[in-house]
Amino acid sequence: MTMSNVTTNPSAEDIAKASKHDLFTYYAAKTSVNPNLDIPSVPPVMDQVLKDTVDKYGTHVAEMAVTDYQGILQNFFVGLIGAKRILEIGSFTGSSAIYFANALKRNGVKPGPDANGIKPITGLDISEEFTGYARKNFDKAGVSDYINIVVGDARENLTNLIGETYDIVFIDADKTSYKFYYETVIKNNMLAKNGLMIVDNTALWEVPEFIGKPTDDAETTAIMKKPYPECTEEEVSRTLHDFNEYIRADPRTETIMFPIFTGVTFVRLL
Repeated sequence: MTMSNVTTNPSAEDIAKASKHDLFTYYAAKTSVNPNLDIPSVPPVMDQVLKDTVDKYGTHVAEMAVTDYQGILQNFFVGLIGAKRILEIGSFTGSSAIYFANALKRNGVKPGPDANGIKPITGLDISEEFTGYARKNFDKAGVSDYINIVVGDARENLTNLIGETYDIVFIDADKTSYKFYYETVIKNNMLAKNGLMIVDNTALWEVPEFIGKPTDDAETTAIMKKPYPECTEEEVSRTLHDFNEYIRADPRTETIMFPIFTGVTFVRLL
């Protein structure tokens, strides 16, 4: 699936050109939107946020943003577990955080910092540029009081948050660090007992080609030490495969991967 074929509002031209599979995804996305909600399924600003992101960074980079359908799906689970606090590792230009803020509003969460000065959503992102753009989008969406983004190395900044607990942890940052993020959260009890971890892009690129193949801890460790921009698609795919196998065998958690987009994995504590 690509961004274009999971829109909740396909054009007549999109529908006319759609394959049977693409038509199904259009239908699924559109029928997932309730038009009668006081807080809409899709925040009104999202079309403009995506358009601006495409205009500024191009379609390829803009595909790092969550689609409307994924935003709606994730927010269904935010509502299901009654989440109040969310940690987002990888914020990009703010699409997923806007959706999360929308869901927290439905859960009755008030904007602004709590008694400890912490807003309901904490985001971690390494890019000053993307973060600056995200904050402008938060202002447009009217959710700035729900979200605080900490800029810098997410590994370091996640470690600084040990002691905090979140109902939802969303991981969508550098793929070769997924095991570190997962372990830091699980080992330090940063995920609430009835909380949910959502991990994006778990079947990215060549990952499915590793089905049935053994993991290689030594090779994965070496890849994880490389700067992420220097990693090849094959190397990233291998580390994601190893991550998937690692969490699949973890007796502390239960996982399920949804075969949508480039793989979305949901993790709960046992």
